[in-house]
Amino acid sequence: MGKSEITALDEVTLHLPDSGIVIISGPSGAGKSTLIRSISGLELPSKGSIYVEGVDITRLGAYELAWFRRKKFGFKPQDPKLIPQLTILENVALPLLFNYVPRKCALEAAMELLQDVGLGERIMHKPDEVSGGEYERASLAQTIIGSPPIVILDEPTAHLDPENSRKIAELVKAKQKETGSLYIVTTLEDTIIREADLRIYINKGRIEV
Repeated sequence: MGKSEITALDEVTLHLPDSGIVIISGPSGAGKSTLIRSISGLELPSKGSIYVEGVDITRLGAYELAWFRRKKFGFKPQDPKLIPQLTILENVALPLLFNYVPRKCALEAAMELLQDVGLGERIMHKPDEVSGGEYERASLAQTIIGSPPIVILDEPTAHLDPENSRKIAELVKAKQKETGSLYIVTTLEDTIIREADLRIYINKGRIEV
């Protein structure tokens, strides 16, 4: 039997603001994750263009795209994986270290951010030594450290109870306001949807108004 072709996104045209909180919602399998992975350059479309700050990322080579993503994006997948051998502090500092920030400065920035997200007493713990809600907040901190212009969060409250979902929603709102970055969030969680400046609904690979 031959392989069948699946269209994950179908003739999507989307213009996003430079700042604010954009919520992408829709049923399971609608294309939400594919859309944000395309926006961030993790998956490139078979046809069409994706412009980020005037740059068509579909035309970049592998090295250029990796460099561009590292400078412009913070991306938190639905099931983030912190490195188990490192402390929470070291995990959060990693994006800065990858961008050649001196280790001392990176750790100081990570410590300040972890205090902001309520994890100041967990900095020397390993990922398996913190609760699920604390793990998600640490992953969020790792994503937003350095204030990337575009922050993408895939279902950041998917596995959390209402109280921890509320904490994540408050952090997203506070950090977006503080930095002025564009936050793109896929979610069906009302606590985050209420914070949206723009809401996009996607179904069967198409944007619905």
